[in-house]
Formats: sequence, C-alpha cells, structure tokens
Amino acid sequence: MNPRYDAPQPEPRARKKTAAKLSFVIIVVLVLLAVMNPGKEDFGEYAVNHLEETLGGGLAGEITSMVAQPMVESFTIRENYILFSTFSIPDIQDSKTFIGDIKAKRKYLGLFKIIFIKL
Repeated sequence: MNPRYDAPQPEPRARKKTAAKLSFVIIVVLVLLAVMNPGKEDFGEYAVNHLEETLGGGLAGEITSMVAQPMVESFTIRENYILFSTFSIPDIQDSKTFIGDIKAKRKYLGLFKIIFIKL
C-alpha cells in the first residue's frame, strides 16, 4: 500500500468552506479598492504634504497648502482604473525655485485614498 493515499483527506465540505471564505475576502478587498479609489484632491493633499517635507518645515503651513494644493491638482493628470488610479505630475528638478522640465513626469500609483507609491 502507498502511504500517500492512506493519509486522511479533508472532507470536501471543509474545502468548500475555505474556498467560500477566500472568495468573500477577495470580493471585500476589491469593493474596498473601488470605493476608496483616490481622486485628484487626495493626491493633491499627499503631494503638498510631501512637498512641505522636501522643502522643510519652515513654510507657512496653511497658506502654502491653500495655494499649493489647487496648483498641484491643476498640473495632475489622473488615470482611473476603477480599483486604483495613477497620477502624473511634472517633475520639479530644483525644489527651491520650482524650475522643472514640464515634459518630464513623475508617476504615482494611488490606493485606498492614502497610499501613493512612486512608480
């Protein structure tokens, strides 16, 4: 006799329950991705916060945010893929004078309204 075939096999019912739970978790994650797909406003907030970190904390916080966020949003190109979005913004080469190549782009992947990954 082959010991491989003598080992007890899980009941088919247990495998179906596991598959059903896994399917449910996958569906919930996909729905959350679709509902929490970030927009330009979410990316604008992230970009302004990241810009303030890059330039240093010496900026006049609220005033800078009020001016910079609409400006960043106007430069941002969003591609919506339902479950996630990609954002392209002009690459700022010299962060002190904001002189950059308008054709060079930085791309980011946005997930769950708060996660932005540089591509």
